[in-house]
Amino acid sequence: MARTLSLAGYTLLGMAVVGGQSAVASPQHTLLSPDNRIAIHIQMPPEGSADTPHWSATFQGKPILADCKLSLEVKGEGDMLAGVHVIRQRIKTSNRQIRVLFGKTKTTRDNYRETRLTLVNPHKRRIEVSFRCYNDAIAFRYEVPKEPGLENITITEEGSSFTLIGNTTAYLQYLENYQTSHEHNVAVTPLNQAKPNTLLDMPATFVKEDGTHLAITEASLRRYAGMSLMHPTGSKENTLICRLTPRPDGTKVVRSTPMETPWRVVLIGDRAGTLLESNTLYCLNAPSTIGSTAWIKPGKMTWAWWNGNVVKDGKAEPPIFSMEAQKTYIDFCAANDIPYHSVIADNTDTPWYHQTRKGVSPGPDTDVTRVRDDLDLPAIRKYAESKGVHLWTWVHQGALRGRVEEAFTAFQRFGWRGMMVDFFDHDDQQTVEFAEEILQAAARHHILIHFHGIWKPTGWQRTYPNMMNHEGALNLEYLKWGDACTPEHTLNLLYTRMVAGPMDYHAGGFRAVKRGDFAINYKAPNVFGTRCYQLASYICFDNPNPMLADYPEAYEGQLGFEFLKQVPTWWDETRVLQGEAGHLLVTARRHGTTWYVGGMTAGKARELEIPLSFLGKQEYMATLWKDSPASDTNPNSLLKKIFSVQASDTLRVRVSEDGGFAAKFEIEREGFTSL
Repeated sequence: MARTLSLAGYTLLGMAVVGGQSAVASPQHTLLSPDNRIAIHIQMPPEGSADTPHWSATFQGKPILADCKLSLEVKGEGDMLAGVHVIRQRIKTSNRQIRVLFGKTKTTRDNYRETRLTLVNPHKRRIEVSFRCYNDAIAFRYEVPKEPGLENITITEEGSSFTLIGNTTAYLQYLENYQTSHEHNVAVTPLNQAKPNTLLDMPATFVKEDGTHLAITEASLRRYAGMSLMHPTGSKENTLICRLTPRPDGTKVVRSTPMETPWRVVLIGDRAGTLLESNTLYCLNAPSTIGSTAWIKPGKMTWAWWNGNVVKDGKAEPPIFSMEAQKTYIDFCAANDIPYHSVIADNTDTPWYHQTRKGVSPGPDTDVTRVRDDLDLPAIRKYAESKGVHLWTWVHQGALRGRVEEAFTAFQRFGWRGMMVDFFDHDDQQTVEFAEEILQAAARHHILIHFHGIWKPTGWQRTYPNMMNHEGALNLEYLKWGDACTPEHTLNLLYTRMVAGPMDYHAGGFRAVKRGDFAINYKAPNVFGTRCYQLASYICFDNPNPMLADYPEAYEGQLGFEFLKQVPTWWDETRVLQGEAGHLLVTARRHGTTWYVGGMTAGKARELEIPLSFLGKQEYMATLWKDSPASDTNPNSLLKKIFSVQASDTLRVRVSEDGGFAAKFEIEREGFTSL
């Protein structure tokens, strides 16, 4: 007889007792999102078959994914999901509020329905598959319990697949191999014309003819290999298969049991902005492992490496490690409420720590627990503290291998508040575990972390809120040696890579040029996009710890710099107002009672109309930074206007070629004065 039982927050449904175990007769299981717009259908293999389960999904009643395979291959066991049947189904619902530290919103709702299937294969091995359905996503993962003879497992491949339905435009980053910086241009192509047998980075974004947007990625990547996608020759059209980054011996994951894989996630929305507004990846991670977070204080920073260590704007330049140079930057930070100054490397890119070898790569005598002799770090730190400024720096990940705790003990003693760890260039299991070890040690020593030369974020900032940022993006540093970082590229990355989480971009270049005037300058590089396009990036990018990467004299006295001093770096609310990959993004973000709106475009000049219905019922004082008529020929030109608005108004802004705008909306009060 069917019955309902409560078990650890789950509900057991439709259960029959067979041979002393609970069994579920139905070969198909359906799961709906809380708003019923997404439906997942999980199909078990026929009895006696060696097939694996498959699943499909609809969105607003229309098919979006079909015949997606579940598969986990284990050494000595084969495919754990081949020929399985269900012995237990548990249903769970969640609708709770979660605090978000330093993100796109102050809180979010972890609102989903979950089905957890306990499966048994013909070899009597159990495996659990959990599906969660959010209003904006599908997520699933595998869990292998501990059993006699299966205390340890070696995963040789994960065959999870995704087959998209219909004509789909794909936004893809092709990877050269498994050892990669994850810094590539985005290829825009019909999915059925994507390169076969080529690794595809995640998130990969897909747009259907009806405007449905999807992005495939992963969440909670821990003690596991990173995942890419591939369209193998001979597979079904529009089918992408999971590819795990191998260990040195070719296997993918070696773990003790019980173990669980990362979540495989498909974000879904009826517009592009849904993907960027989502906090689902954050929700799919474990809560913070850090006790008190009062010491975690994100904010803007200088980053002299990007501008080529310029101090005096072409005049007789003092060495970047000299007190004169460091005081120039620290004084600039103190005068403009920039909380962090970075001390990184000399003009040969040789870092701040002891190392005989020139350049960034560690050598045989590299020692990150020793400050190089020509850098008076104690004096620099003392001066910075006297000005209320804290110090960031950079380290090559290879210099930390085997001595993470020793290194971070020294870093805390030296007074570093933040650390960019760079050149991971791999996401095999060992490197993923190494990165987590770094975050744990940094938290113990109250140090903030940026990861560069690394895979996409997977929501670790919930578990480790000292993780401020990820790179994993071809960004403005590439303008130091080429022209690949165009506005179109940036506006493609915003809808692909940034879907996964915060994206460091070396922002803040104040020497904009027209495309035909671009020249490669390693020192004092140029940037594409108008000055207002650059300002808008501080709103449009998710980035709680952004750089002001140009040198002090590039900002001082420049119109628009006052906006960079004001704009917050984390938010209480985010709404994407308009957007199209490769062309346009308009984002509204609220901090307290003040709204900021940024618009970035690629290509020809255009008129933008932005309804202000997101504003409250009060009157607002608007400060608008917009392209001027002169911006068509001088992209550093802009106009600043101040005026009153209310929610019923529409903001109309003309943007120049590769242009943008930034706006600030403050509630009008008696005696109000706009900054």
